[in-house]
Amino acid sequence: MTDTLDLPVEPASTGLDALQALRRTRQLHRLGNLDWFEAAYRAYLLGIFGGGGVLWISSSIKDEAVSSDVAADVLRHGPAVLGLFVALAFLAGIRGGAQGGPVALEGADVAHVMLAPIDRRRALMRPAVQRLRSALFMGVAFGAIVGQLAARRLPGSLVAWAAAGALYGATLMAVWVGAALLAHTLRVPRWLATLLGLGALAWQFAAVAWHVPGPFTSFGSLALWGWRQQTTDLVAVALTLIGVVVGFVLLGRLSLDALARRSALVAQLRFAVTMQDLRTVILLRRQLNQEHARRRPYVRLPVAKSGSGFTATVWRRGWHGLLRFPVSRLLRMAAIAGAMGVLQASVVRGTTPAFLGTALLGFVLGLEVMEPLSQEVDQADRADALPVERGELMARHLAAPIVALLPFALIAGVAAVITLGGNSDAIVPVAVIAIPTVIGAAMGGVVSIVRDAPNPASNSQQAFMPPEMAGFTTAIRLAWPIVVSTITTVTVLLPRAAWRGGESATGAAIRSAVGVALVIAFIIYWVKVRDRVHQRIRAFMDEGRSYTAQQRSSA
Repeated sequence: MTDTLDLPVEPASTGLDALQALRRTRQLHRLGNLDWFEAAYRAYLLGIFGGGGVLWISSSIKDEAVSSDVAADVLRHGPAVLGLFVALAFLAGIRGGAQGGPVALEGADVAHVMLAPIDRRRALMRPAVQRLRSALFMGVAFGAIVGQLAARRLPGSLVAWAAAGALYGATLMAVWVGAALLAHTLRVPRWLATLLGLGALAWQFAAVAWHVPGPFTSFGSLALWGWRQQTTDLVAVALTLIGVVVGFVLLGRLSLDALARRSALVAQLRFAVTMQDLRTVILLRRQLNQEHARRRPYVRLPVAKSGSGFTATVWRRGWHGLLRFPVSRLLRMAAIAGAMGVLQASVVRGTTPAFLGTALLGFVLGLEVMEPLSQEVDQADRADALPVERGELMARHLAAPIVALLPFALIAGVAAVITLGGNSDAIVPVAVIAIPTVIGAAMGGVVSIVRDAPNPASNSQQAFMPPEMAGFTTAIRLAWPIVVSTITTVTVLLPRAAWRGGESATGAAIRSAVGVALVIAFIIYWVKVRDRVHQRIRAFMDEGRSYTAQQRSSA
């Protein structure tokens, strides 16, 4: 009989091997029968054609090299200004970490893995690395694109500027991830995180305005390594790496409640992205950031008098929705408007591609401010129950948001004048074009919101649109709102051309404002008659099918 005490004792399993096997199995099930050669080939084509397209578009924009005086100003003020973006990333990261970010797990991981008797830090290492990896990829790609654009106007080679931009973008995103991990693991209160982030941002603003040392100036200096290199800037990289490493060491301190809350929201967010439902994506992002509207408006408007009409009711309802915006949302909108002004001024100073950034920011601003219209689209059943056409109702909901954009246009105009060096000759043209540009750029958000409304001609569209065109129509559907915002921001090239040619910039600004006003009027009219046009198309298609059926039956 064998003595059981002589049998070898297997070491106790930590469960990590089982977790890795479980994740590999889930990955195989998710990928299915994916052909890796085909996936690699698609990635190769995307890299070749995507990178080649960026280089071709960039080379087609013939911006002149900056003068020696402008180059000296960039070298003197550039690090502090670029440090502002790092300060914003720090603010977003530390606030996001205090609200439960940046790691997001699937519901099964939270319910089973996080409650299993295994090392939580090692279990969370993989999703945290994936979050950092995706953030770094975005930062490197965007930084390299901006860097090669800068190389066309500033001293230095294209490769050096692209590498410097990639380094700056990677560092910026690493600051965001590191700040979020530290704020979450150290359980920083939300109010303290906001105070620290705003304090750092204000300090960096002071560095730009009064040329004092800023906390993120060295981070911004990394972006200029395509021109000149300073060894002291590596301190910023070292501090970023230390913050990320410490955050990874403390992964075991992540809040389980926060992970559970974010898991449900992230699952819905991924589904909304798959379905291209931008409105739902925005709402879920606000829930992830714990951004809630106020229960009561800042100012309550008086009730419309009897007989004042339906327009007064819609006007009051729209303003009550806008006056419930939280302070964080208003500050974000003000920052977007200021950035729009800076970018438009950069276009005037010779950086033509900056108008694309203005278009994207204006599109986002439109999604933020058009809350009354969004609520009406989200509750389409209530709108259909009212004794007014839905298009007419949606068009009336544009009045309050358009008026609410006026102070943000003022912020954009002030930022543009400051960026232009406070030139008094720029005040009048900026005042003429600021309001229509901001409102016109926000019209892209209007198109995106109204596009998500139920389409009465959806069946007929499927009838006369071949399946082979589905991908093309989807691309057009996604790009159309951005195109609208771009059309209204590219008009800044007219005042720039007049200014360079010695003509009246004010007259060119007036022509640009008139053109943008026509685009705004067209979008409002489209919102009003969209349903009517779709119904006529549907009636026309139904009549055609009815006539065809009659011909076939008689034959």
